[in-house]
Amino acid sequence: LSGMKTDGTAVHPQTRRHLINSERLRKAAIQEFAQQGFLDAKVSSIVALAELSQPSFYRVWPSKEAAYHSIVEDTNGIWQEAAFNSLQLEGDGPYRMHLERKIEHFFQVLTLDLDLTRLVLRHNRQTDQHQLYVNIYQDQFKRLQEAGIIRTDLTSELLAQVYTALTERFFYARLLEQHQTPKQATSELLT
Repeated sequence: LSGMKTDGTAVHPQTRRHLINSERLRKAAIQEFAQQGFLDAKVSSIVALAELSQPSFYRVWPSKEAAYHSIVEDTNGIWQEAAFNSLQLEGDGPYRMHLERKIEHFFQVLTLDLDLTRLVLRHNRQTDQHQLYVNIYQDQFKRLQEAGIIRTDLTSELLAQVYTALTERFFYARLLEQHQTPKQATSELLT
C-alpha cells in the first residue's frame, strides 16, 4: 500500500497500518476458513496466521461470522460482476473476440486465489447461488438476442442454462485443479 490516497493526499500512518493489518487478517481468514471450514475456524488461529492480536481482528470485524460473511459476500459481488461482464458487448470488432477476452477475465477472477475460490464455492453450494448466475446470463442473452448478435430460435433461459453449465464445467475440470490456464480453458471452451 502506498502512502498516498487516490487524490494525491497523504494517508495517515494509523490509517495505513489499519489497511495493511486488515489485508493481513483477510488473507489469514481466507486461509483458515478454506482449510478448517466455518465451524472449525478459530479467531485465535486467524490472528496467529496474520501475526496480529485479537483486538486487531475485532477492529476489522465484530465476529468470526462477520468476517466469513464479509469475505464471501465481497467475493460473490466480484464474481457476479465478472459474470455479468463476460457477455457484455463493448466496442467494435467481432463479438467472439469480446467474448473470448471477457470469459478469460472471468476465469482469471475465479482463479486469482484458489483457497478463496474453494471457500466461496463451498458456501455457494450450500446456499444455491447457481440460479443467480443463470438469471444474470439470461438477461445478458436476451439483450444480445434483441441486438441481433445471437440466434433467437433458442430461449435466453436455455442459453443461460447451457452457458452456466459449460463455464462451470470448464472451471471445475480445467481450472480449479490448475490443469489449464484461464486462456487455455477459454480457447477450448470457444472451439
